[in-house]
Amino acid sequence: MAKSRKIARRKATMTIPVAAIAGFLPLAGVVVTSFKQGGVELAGNNLVSNLTGYDIPSKTWSWQYMQKGLIPIVAGLMAHKLIGQKLGVNRMLARAGVPYVRL
Repeated sequence: MAKSRKIARRKATMTIPVAAIAGFLPLAGVVVTSFKQGGVELAGNNLVSNLTGYDIPSKTWSWQYMQKGLIPIVAGLMAHKLIGQKLGVNRMLARAGVPYVRL
């Protein structure tokens, strides 16, 4: 009977998807800045308007409200999915031994 080879396997570690996290940075900057200027109410209004496009105080909807919220988040998630997974960048990073970071 032939001997079977043992395959060395590493325990899966937590990784941070950089492209997906980077999509949230413009929104975080807007919310923190508005919190410093006007408190919780202004920060909440800016959070809602940047994610949904609806401005609560003026009761209007516009695509321009989502330029620092929803659009970068969706772009980051798409980059993570298309570039990181489909093109194999995440696999190359893992083989190179880069810890904690994936695209």
